[in-house]
Amino acid sequence: MASSSSNKSCFYCKDSSSDCLSNGWKLRNGEFAQLCNRCSSLYNMGRFCQTFHSKENGWRDCDSCGKRVHCGCIMSLGEYSLSDFHGVICTDCSRTECISSESESLIPLFEKVLTASDTGSKLGQFIIPKEHAEAHFPEVNDPQGIPMSVLDTAGNEWDLFLHYWVHENSKMYVLKGVRDFAMLKNLQAGDTVAFYARESDRKIVMDVKKSG
Repeated sequence: MASSSSNKSCFYCKDSSSDCLSNGWKLRNGEFAQLCNRCSSLYNMGRFCQTFHSKENGWRDCDSCGKRVHCGCIMSLGEYSLSDFHGVICTDCSRTECISSESESLIPLFEKVLTASDTGSKLGQFIIPKEHAEAHFPEVNDPQGIPMSVLDTAGNEWDLFLHYWVHENSKMYVLKGVRDFAMLKNLQAGDTVAFYARESDRKIVMDVKKSG
């Protein structure tokens, strides 16, 4: 999510000429590094370490495609996962292997374009359109909601919570508990979260499509 850059400079390169700064990686204090347009673009494309840290230690090759991954760097934590054989798998290969390992494939359900209300909430929640929630998610009879386990395309399982409230005689659905997922994927307004059903067991799977 972009923020005002008045009297502020980029956390990394210290440039202060950008009209606005964008969230980058999460800092120890819980806030996000504020990045200029160039640094933010490189970070979102997964090319930050390749551009700025190419001569530093910690680089390893993806076990699947051979792509270089900067392991242990906070700027690249979302770009790889550990393999079963003490190696690393880049995010692209991890997503491909997760999807292709399900021979029955994933069935597209719907897509949710994130708004400032979704990405700006400290509560960590996505507002889900009523027609999609009732067509594809488990039935919710209690306004207090129900737990809901969701996978991402990297194979991570997220324990979320689906609930609703009534507004003008209509139900408003909210998927709570997505804060850590949003941070991991550096979600911002305009990004899209796509929901699928795994054909074998109808398990809900979500993926991210970055805007731009």
